[in-house]
Amino acid sequence: MAPPRVRHILATAAAVGAVLATAACGASPTATPAANQRQLEQQPTVAAPTGTVAVDDAPANRAGAASAGLKATESGTLGTILSDAEGKTLYRFDKDTAKPPKSNCADACAKAWPPAPASDNMTLEGVDKAMVGSIDRPDGTKQLTVGGWPMYYYEKDAKAGDTTGEAVGGAWWVAAPNGTRAKDKVKAAAPGTTVVRAMDVKPFGKVLTDDKGFTLYIFDKDTKSPSASNCNGDCAAKWPPLKAEDNVIAEGVDKSLIGSVTRQDGTKQVTVAGSPVYRFAKDTAPCQANGEGVQGTWFVAAPDGAKAKDKK
Repeated sequence: MAPPRVRHILATAAAVGAVLATAACGASPTATPAANQRQLEQQPTVAAPTGTVAVDDAPANRAGAASAGLKATESGTLGTILSDAEGKTLYRFDKDTAKPPKSNCADACAKAWPPAPASDNMTLEGVDKAMVGSIDRPDGTKQLTVGGWPMYYYEKDAKAGDTTGEAVGGAWWVAAPNGTRAKDKVKAAAPGTTVVRAMDVKPFGKVLTDDKGFTLYIFDKDTKSPSASNCNGDCAAKWPPLKAEDNVIAEGVDKSLIGSVTRQDGTKQVTVAGSPVYRFAKDTAPCQANGEGVQGTWFVAAPDGAKAKDKK
């Protein structure tokens, strides 16, 4: 058996080694061995750092865990949107209220849409500090608000810049930096300009929309080689043709696919890959797709002019 002093040294070394091994696995030890504790007590006291932690030094963002910052980010068809410091998109919920700020998303809803935590030391880029606040949730946590609206993540966004939660359930929307819906801030086309965009519309993925975000459709009774529209009169009242102005802008759509066809009334209509495209009168808000499958001949258009349903 080793002498008492040797046994003490071996025991101390084993205890310190156990602490280091535990820390290397990413977990904090639940108790510090007495020998190690005495060593720690003999260490000089180091003052805790003060000030806001730099974003690059912050821990990696986990699902539902906010990075300590907000920034305005450009996002293609949605324009300028709100994200956290790591670029993860933030959303708002139509069933919440901003005056007073209140969340109506809890339990299963909050699992799918994790509330964005509030922080006292957020870095802000392109976001007005006066718009940022918080609310107390029933579980005692604080949730971030922007413009009074509670903010959330979406569990199906896999990486920075994803906006797969846009229009889910017709009630969830990517937030703009002032807390409004980003889609409401997309600029309409200037006079003399037609805009054709590719936007995410559930459950189709990317579809064709006009400048305001309204879904575009194709008609099985039309032809695309040569391009011809067979929807006129009452049909055109229900399915307004997308008018081709002198300047046609394609956003997220291959410009080489964009063309036009002259209609019976002499006006020009936009075509995509030869197919004339239309809106549907019963779509009353952006991202709706109430015309899908109507009469078995009308279908949501994909960015390449095909039927979006065939690309699911």
